[in-house]
Amino acid sequence: MSTSMLGLRSSALSWGLDAAVAVAVVGFFWVPALTRERTQGDLALWGVLAVLVCVSVMLRWKLPTISTVVAIGATTVGWTSGLGTDPLLAAAWCLYPMALQRAPRSRSFGLVMIAALVALAATMAPPLNDPVLGQRIVNGICALGASWLLGHVEARRQAAVAAMVREQERSERARQQSVMAREVHDVVGHALSFISIEADAARTLPGTTETELRESLADIEQRARGALEEVQALVRSLRTGQIAPDGQALVSLPDLLAAARASGLQVDASITTPELPAELGLAVTRIVQEGLSNIVRHSGADRCEVAVWSEDDRIAVRVDDNGAGIHADDAPGNGLSGMRERVAELGGELTISTRLEGGTRLLAHLPIGREA
Repeated sequence: MSTSMLGLRSSALSWGLDAAVAVAVVGFFWVPALTRERTQGDLALWGVLAVLVCVSVMLRWKLPTISTVVAIGATTVGWTSGLGTDPLLAAAWCLYPMALQRAPRSRSFGLVMIAALVALAATMAPPLNDPVLGQRIVNGICALGASWLLGHVEARRQAAVAAMVREQERSERARQQSVMAREVHDVVGHALSFISIEADAARTLPGTTETELRESLADIEQRARGALEEVQALVRSLRTGQIAPDGQALVSLPDLLAAARASGLQVDASITTPELPAELGLAVTRIVQEGLSNIVRHSGADRCEVAVWSEDDRIAVRVDDNGAGIHADDAPGNGLSGMRERVAELGGELTISTRLEGGTRLLAHLPIGREA
């Protein structure tokens, strides 16, 4: 059912409920007065007052303050003229929207005033010449107080729900921004790192032939084109709210290994994995991608080993190198922070340590069958 249809249905239900309340109030508290003999003037006044009560009830959401005042006035005139016995139930029904819509300070003021009126009415009711009228006053003020209190409580509840929704929206925006920042770093940073290394190698390597230069330029072009496609996919994902198309990276693990080897890094690979869920496969690719990028940019290594395998209900990813290792005072960069976030979202574990034989080990374990 569409939003507009739901709105119409809700509006129709509200109007129907108000109409039922108006009919019930007039039927129970105003019609009995017609059983006694009345003058033409009384009948005319009765008709005006009954119409005012019905109109007030029907317009309570559009004109809550005016409806409440008119309902109280009509009911009071009905009391004094003996034409109605409504204990301000119609007025209380009209007061609820006003209590719901007023500012918190106004609601607090209203609660104090109604409490004072209840106490005053309870004190003054016994000495009145008409005890029935005194009882009506007490009952009416209690009805108004209950209506105001219900409106106050409901307004507080709605405010709390709205605050919770806003907080959830802020959290979701922050999460999406973190995810997109992570993806941009992984895609652009990795591509530019290998493009820079290949270009520098082609420029500085002595004895490079024209054919070798052309091959290097072709590799650079291919890598730049692939990075551009991934960036375009990320831009599209900003519009759709998805991390990447179908949760898949546009670059595959063999492409990552080939790029690392083209940069001059010796890569030994062992990849044996079953078919993985989309989000898990993307995470494995990004972890290997970030690991190779860090090796090329920071480690000074000339050899690395990449292994991906399944063990029980987990996927293990290991990237070792023979570089300088990590130091205690090294602050984690955006790439490592993003990698930890990605692994944590999937319920996995990530450790980065210095190997005893030298170099760095990146080891991740990701549970199979759990999506972020």
